Amino acid sequence: MNFNVMPVKISEISFDMEGQYVSVEGKITDIYQTSGPLVFRIYDGSEIRAVIFNPVEGFHSLKIGDFVRFYGVLSIRRENVELQISNFERLDETELNLIKQNIENMFLDKIKRDAPDFLVSSEIYKKMEGQFLLAMTAIKKAVLQERMIIIRHHNDCDGITAGVSLEKAITSYAEREKKKDCKVFRKPCAAPYYDLEDSLKDIDLYFSFSKKKPLLIIADNGSTDSDLQGILRAKVYDFEIGVIDHHPPTKNENGEYIIDKYVSFHINPHIYSGDSNLCTGMLAYEVSRMIDSGIDSYGIHIPALAGVGDKSKGIEMDQYLETSPFKREELERIKLALDHESYYVGRFGIKNYIEDIMMIGDRDRGNLIIDYVSEEIDKKRISQWNLIKKYLEIKNLSDNFDLISVELDKLIFRGEFPSPGRTLGFIHNKYIWENEINEDERAIISMGMAEDYLVIRATNKAKSIGFDLNDIIKQLKDLYLEEVQGGGHPGAGTIRFVPILKDEVRRVSLEYIEKVVKKNDI
Repeated sequence: MNFNVMPVKISEISFDMEGQYVSVEGKITDIYQTSGPLVFRIYDGSEIRAVIFNPVEGFHSLKIGDFVRFYGVLSIRRENVELQISNFERLDETELNLIKQNIENMFLDKIKRDAPDFLVSSEIYKKMEGQFLLAMTAIKKAVLQERMIIIRHHNDCDGITAGVSLEKAITSYAEREKKKDCKVFRKPCAAPYYDLEDSLKDIDLYFSFSKKKPLLIIADNGSTDSDLQGILRAKVYDFEIGVIDHHPPTKNENGEYIIDKYVSFHINPHIYSGDSNLCTGMLAYEVSRMIDSGIDSYGIHIPALAGVGDKSKGIEMDQYLETSPFKREELERIKLALDHESYYVGRFGIKNYIEDIMMIGDRDRGNLIIDYVSEEIDKKRISQWNLIKKYLEIKNLSDNFDLISVELDKLIFRGEFPSPGRTLGFIHNKYIWENEINEDERAIISMGMAEDYLVIRATNKAKSIGFDLNDIIKQLKDLYLEEVQGGGHPGAGTIRFVPILKDEVRRVSLEYIEKVVKKNDI
């Protein structure tokens, strides 16, 4: 088009340019019809409102995400400069690639790592640093683009600490950058994986609050085949997805991690010769520090809390405990209260209430809640153990291997705390404590059976000689693909199944344990 026009970058536009005829080019980030003009927002690293009062048909063909060149006159409206459009043209391929690269470069120039180093010294972290930086860049870019960010996390201590760390850091960064339209939602997952219910609710949230491509971060879930269907649904609606997890990731037949082709970043220590001792709360906290290092001023105990919640061991855990202003015993009490209250808070994830318990909000209120919960749980555990111990079946499979079995669903109220997993964990730990057993020296497996699920806990010794819950799940899925679900860590997790398979699941699980015993001749 032959216009006597001055091309400008949006960042160069100022109030003294009122009345000038200019062209701007960039990406359309929003379109809406007012009672007056049709309004566009166009972005080239900075953003401007562009309006047209009597649009011809071609304007209605434009969509969010299109790259265009707008021509028009600059005017001042409500103390802001806007462009009154006279015409537009779409960019050709060369121009399109150039403006995309310019925008990307502007983002990269703005996006800097806030904390220069990791909080602790870790060889695994060094190997994973590229993924940490990918996550930080994707998150900060979403904030600068004022896109909606959804944080989904497992509803336990590890998952909650991960989700809250990310929420606090992202919100702080958005406020610092004055990105008011960046909406951040943190929501616990309905199941111990990102399931269809979570995905469909996130899609509905997207339609309710945003026109821009959302960023979905899945924490303490996301790496396994159980998460795949939820992820696939979100990808249909062009969600950008990132995963921060420490559960063993599922591979396909080619040895590739099944979720990698659907995500922008995948932080998981198993991919880098690490293990689940680097729990998600630790990983997410390190990402959060890269986004906003100010989180250390009030939340530096969070990774240690996450590690206590997931019984982490190792040099990283030791260092996190050293940096924490709370001792392990105090963190244990916080963790217990967080697990208890989050069970009833459920998927609503009450923000201030959870932060008070985590000791990053009002500490006086948090201490009161922790005291109340500790007293209540002590009563529950005494009563529960007096009943449960009568119905435990304990078998000595060899000189150094015990199997504990219990019909779990007959001993707990459905829908009340403690959950089946936490109840079995209590049984498992109680047996170890009362018998003064060293977890690293004696193999103990606890099985809690119900009509449609099996919960398992195993000691470090059992795992070291070859027990892996995920092997049992794989065997069952090979037999009954759609009728068996589940996952977790090698020594802790849940298998869900249709009730008719209860005896079959029990048989396969017991046969697998027998093979572990015979293989090690213990």
